[in-house]
Amino acid sequence: MLAKSFYACLFSACVLGPGSVTAPAFAQLPPASAPPAVMMLGDSITEAGPWQALFPKTQLSNRGVSGYTTNDLLREIEATVALRPTKVFLMIGINDLLRRASVEQTFQQYALIVDALQKNKITVVMQATLECSRPRCGSTVDAVRALNLRLQKLAHDRNIRWIDLNRGLATEELGLLPEYTWDGLHLSKPAYLYWAEQLKGLMQ
Repeated sequence: MLAKSFYACLFSACVLGPGSVTAPAFAQLPPASAPPAVMMLGDSITEAGPWQALFPKTQLSNRGVSGYTTNDLLREIEATVALRPTKVFLMIGINDLLRRASVEQTFQQYALIVDALQKNKITVVMQATLECSRPRCGSTVDAVRALNLRLQKLAHDRNIRWIDLNRGLATEELGLLPEYTWDGLHLSKPAYLYWAEQLKGLMQ
């Protein structure tokens, strides 16, 4: 059923075209009239996911924005909190690292996003920053892995649910695998289907 709804969504052009990691940040959408039960928060990798089609029974808001970094999410954190989501699935950081931000800076800003969400009694699900492919990104893959070690410890220390999609989508040698990406960074249809499978028990 999940696969059927996923491909039906894709073939009806409900997936937004992924933007370049160097694209300018765009303003997020205005608050919806009713609080979403679930919010997907991140950059173009999140934005391109057909989340509502994959989880039609969940009241869901997709707040992924092409080109966004941790700094962009922090800048708009008050607007995000104002939507009053019950649960946020957070994935961010690849654009920071591709733009040569340090692992430490990216981690600290990610932690501030988590702080703000938790302060407002929003349940956070931390998702590992997705690796890109080694041929496209080179040493940035190593920076992503270093960041994820820090993030995983943060999740453990705060008893936050941690999901690492890299275990199924990437390898030590190649980073993000060719079958899961169309450009070495953004995800293909099978990758989104895998992602949805990891989340389906948490969408309540």
